[in-house]
Amino acid sequence: MNQGTSVRFRVIVFALTAGMIAFAFIHSAMPASESSKESNSVLAFLSALLSGLGIHRELTGLFVRKLAHFSEYTVIGTLLVSCAYSFDRARPYRYLAAVLFTGLVSALTDETIQLFSEGRAGQITDVWLDFSGVLTGTALMLLFFVLYIRIKKRKRGRE
Repeated sequence: MNQGTSVRFRVIVFALTAGMIAFAFIHSAMPASESSKESNSVLAFLSALLSGLGIHRELTGLFVRKLAHFSEYTVIGTLLVSCAYSFDRARPYRYLAAVLFTGLVSALTDETIQLFSEGRAGQITDVWLDFSGVLTGTALMLLFFVLYIRIKKRKRGRE
């Protein structure tokens, strides 16, 4: 028996997923000059944060951009699994192929957008990086849901 979640949960998680994918696409459409300014601001913030914590590591703009890609797509992976969970709370892994396909198509689309953005270049290595973020987010969320389901079953067994 497919036991999904409430319509409210489904709408929220789908809206968050679409919003996060749109966020990634909008940033990919930015000209290189704007993207660099944004990356440099994040770089300055992270450098100050690490320094404040007593960690003295030199970060680069390239590292920050790659970390941003990976992080964006890790969040997208978690949200895609949450969408799957909204359809089947007991077995969200049944939708694993759709989750991974959507994540891969998003990564490919993201890099394709960069081919048409001023001063930017889509790179196959970034598709791999984005997709590894999707895989990481997917694995984390599936693990979370499996643990959640097991804990819930144990609690029901004690009642």
